[in-house]
Formats: sequence, structure tokens, C-alpha cells
Amino acid sequence: MRKRLLALIMALSLAAGSTSYVPALNDGVSVAEAAKKKVKTPSIKKIRKAVVNTFGENYVADVALTSEEIKAKYGISPSWYTDAVAEVPMISSHVDTFIAVKAKNKNTKKKIKKKLSDYRKALVADTMQYPMNIPKIQASRVYVKDNYLFFIMLGFIDSSLEETGTDEQMIEAYKAENQKAVDAIKALFK
Repeated sequence: MRKRLLALIMALSLAAGSTSYVPALNDGVSVAEAAKKKVKTPSIKKIRKAVVNTFGENYVADVALTSEEIKAKYGISPSWYTDAVAEVPMISSHVDTFIAVKAKNKNTKKKIKKKLSDYRKALVADTMQYPMNIPKIQASRVYVKDNYLFFIMLGFIDSSLEETGTDEQMIEAYKAENQKAVDAIKALFK
């Protein structure tokens, strides 16, 4: 009798331990909220690949900068981030640039955002640019997603628009090109 009672208690405890809590609909926790909490952030490598794939052969920012070059050119210290990629074109007449940085914390996130914003402002104010690059520079943007910060100045527009379009039309077209990169990044965070 004692053995049966002990076996029954062990069976019940195993059964109770193997079930997991599933929130009821009236718990105030929706399935969507539970799913959001388990979103894994993508790596810088995966983000870069998505952006490169978005532009295909029109991605001309093909020279990767070292952490020392990133610090020298943009003022972003390696101690501020856990991972980063910065790519510029090999040919100096192009200005295409893609920078992705994963900040270590809120404090370094603010510092990185300021450095990227200052870099953008300096580019926009620089009057010694090739005239063909001015609309692309004007359309550049700093984008922030979670602990990731981006400087985006990418893409090509239709040559007929470059020849006959106004500066405003070209800037809007380049903004649409940059939005493609933003959309590719956003898609990885879903």
C-alpha cells in the first residue's frame, strides 16, 4: 500500500512539473506582447548583409574601415560600441556611406548619435563637394533603432532625373533610396 501511495505521489509531482504556464486571455498578457519580449536583435553583420542585398550592384560603399579609421573619421571611440561597420566607396568621386554601430549603453548611444549627426552637418555644410553629390549628401540621414545607430547615404537615382530634375526632386529621390536601407533594417527587428 505504501509503495502504491509513493508511486502515485511521484507520478503526480512529475506530471505537475512537466506542465508549463500558459497565460490565460484574461491575464492581461497578450500573445503579441509575449512574442515582442522574445525578439532577438540582429547582428551588425546581418544588418549590413540585408542593406547590401537591398541595393545589389548599386551598393558602392565597398571599402570597410577599421575601428581606428572610424574613430579618426567620425570621432566614434571603439569603447562606445560592441560592434560596428563603416563602409565608404573606393572611388573618391562617390560619397556613398553606410555606418552601423551597436552602442554599449544609453550614454554611449547619445555620444554616437551626436558624432554621426555632427558628421552629417559637416558634410551638408561642405561647399567643396562634387556638384553631382550635393543632393545625395542633403538626403543622407542618421537613423536609430534600439541600441543601433546608422548613417545612411546610399543609392542611385534615374539619370534622366539627374539631368532634368530640380534639386528638390533629386533630394527626394535620394531620400527614397535611403529609406530602402531603413526598411531593410526595420524588417530584421520584427
